[in-house]
Amino acid sequence: MAEAENLSFPDIRGNWSGTTGLLAARGCVWFFGVEWLCDDLLLLTVFAYRGRLAHATGYTLMGAELIRLAAMGRIGIVEDMIVITSEEPTGDAELDAALTEIGESEDPPWPDEWVAQPRPRIAGRYLERLEAAGVVRAQTRFSATRWLVTDAARLAEARGRLDAIARSVGEVDLTQTAYAGLACAIGLDYRLYRGRGQSAERDRLQEIAAGGPTVRPTADGDSAGGGFAGGGFAGGYSEGSGSAGGDSADIVEAATLAAIEAVTQAALGAASQAAAQAMASTADLGYGGA
Repeated sequence: MAEAENLSFPDIRGNWSGTTGLLAARGCVWFFGVEWLCDDLLLLTVFAYRGRLAHATGYTLMGAELIRLAAMGRIGIVEDMIVITSEEPTGDAELDAALTEIGESEDPPWPDEWVAQPRPRIAGRYLERLEAAGVVRAQTRFSATRWLVTDAARLAEARGRLDAIARSVGEVDLTQTAYAGLACAIGLDYRLYRGRGQSAERDRLQEIAAGGPTVRPTADGDSAGGGFAGGGFAGGYSEGSGSAGGDSADIVEAATLAAIEAVTQAALGAASQAAAQAMASTADLGYGGA
């Protein structure tokens, strides 16, 4: 574990930008680009749990997938149930598997029930993809497998995003709320920010996870000047399309944002509840089968 244990992480503060960040448009912060969410959570878990997985790993990945599907415009929440809004494939095998299972459900699933029943080997398949990409490597000894992070830069990127949230002040956005909430559900707040010296970071993450001051942007002609960025939302909006599309565009934007917020809150609550139940059922948090 030497590669991971000796890392020094960059001091990143405030909001980040680019395809993995947020677009500020006339004072409104848009939620997009959460393609890194599952991988970030898994990498930080492997690092924090010294090559093993927490029992809550599967629950947090299930919650993260719901958030990613909502951000892509594939699902929403109607009467507290998950509904498919588009069956178009995402291009991600794991997300497509989740979308297929949701569509094959006899009745629309409740978020808490969905998150509480992780797909078999969900963490293992994500780890295998990361291994194929050269980000992690499996180490097996006496039938026990540990995972070694081999891409220090990718791990630092994931940690930098979480550090930015832990050291933030004031309101945060839905992306940051989702990341902080799922990180706390899996115990990363205590594992990564240890001791009295980092109590402020722990408290900040827990505050956000508990529903702290989150920006809930509205999509109207006055505030939505930049539209959506990244091409990941239903309707195919791109930068600059928000106010030019008229009332129909505003309605779609507002509906998409509402769906993202609903899924985010439902996923965080379900993942936290499932993780708490898992931790209560066993005293050993050091291993969660992949």
